[in-house]
Amino acid sequence: MNRTRITIFCLAGSVLAMWLAGCDRAPKPARPEVAPVAVRLAPVRYKAVNDVVEVTGTLYGEQDVTVSAKVPGRIETILVDMGDSVEPGATLAQIERVDYELAVAEKRAAVEAALAKLGLSDLPGPGTDLSALPTVARAKAQEANAKARLDRARQLFERDPPLLSAQDFADIETQWEVASTSAQVELLNVRAGLAEARVQRAALAAAEQRLADTTVVAPSLPLTFRIAARRISVGEQLTAGQALFRLVAMDRVKFRGMVPERYANQVRQGVPAQILVDGTAEIFGASVTRVAPAVDVRARTLDVEIDAANPEGVLTPGAFARARIVIGRREGAVFVPASAVAQFAGVQRLYTVKDGKAVEHRVRVGPPEGDLVEVLDAPALGEMVIDTPGRITAGVPVTTGR
Repeated sequence: MNRTRITIFCLAGSVLAMWLAGCDRAPKPARPEVAPVAVRLAPVRYKAVNDVVEVTGTLYGEQDVTVSAKVPGRIETILVDMGDSVEPGATLAQIERVDYELAVAEKRAAVEAALAKLGLSDLPGPGTDLSALPTVARAKAQEANAKARLDRARQLFERDPPLLSAQDFADIETQWEVASTSAQVELLNVRAGLAEARVQRAALAAAEQRLADTTVVAPSLPLTFRIAARRISVGEQLTAGQALFRLVAMDRVKFRGMVPERYANQVRQGVPAQILVDGTAEIFGASVTRVAPAVDVRARTLDVEIDAANPEGVLTPGAFARARIVIGRREGAVFVPASAVAQFAGVQRLYTVKDGKAVEHRVRVGPPEGDLVEVLDAPALGEMVIDTPGRITAGVPVTTGR
């Protein structure tokens, strides 16, 4: 009985194995064909480009001036505010003038008093004959008169017999000596008086200058300034040297940044550059104006200054900016439309067509230049790439059209 059961089990297993083998040999259903995807091709362009080094930095105005108070006092009026444009020498604010006007009047009176002592209404110019001044002229006349009397007395004293006693002659001679000395002393007094008058005149000029300094004005430079900051209010008591306004000239701006040391021999004064700022797609032409003569040993960088025109005021001093400095020229650079670049998870791809199927190329592209981007480390792309690849993947059948 057991042997019979074993035989039946073996026969059943054989039948099952034959059935499974038959199933394996059965024909499999055919895979459905993938319909080709219609794509549009765009040409690959080859052209000469400038090699650039990109630098980050800060924009500065052509002139950035802090206007401070030259004299202390109370602010009477303020004529400008933040954002206003001011011409060279324009009045910005006025400090109270009364105290300074009184000081000028006092110094002017001191000058007039010094001149009155000399019998003058104004200071004589250089080379003036001081002997013509009234006090000196009087002393000189007395000296001349004493000299004439002495000459007549000498004639009388030298006669034989003398017609004048020795004592009288000695008295007349002494009078002449006193008159001569008085004339010299008067000349010295006039010179001292003139010196004092000049001191008083200088003090008057200083007082007048302090009075003029109560009017706060913009720098007299051939530039148009804008008020970047106002730091005072009407009625505020100022001290000498206190900052009042910050003025910035914006017709031109200066970009200052640091170039890596490895480009030190390629960045030179006068080479062209471009400035770019966030918030605008506009590219501003510029040129390198200054290059530091030495490398910063800590940062291993070289300071550069780039100058750019800013007639519309788009470039704002103090703003962060990027600069591209031209360091060479390269022929045969590869450009494709920006729309031909597919990007996913940080990987950039281009697709070409070969034997009716999409071929993937992993690439690295540069910043956009209009509608194009440069393909860096470009593979052999040929003449055409798929424009706007969308969900295209490698190996997908495609049909092309332009």
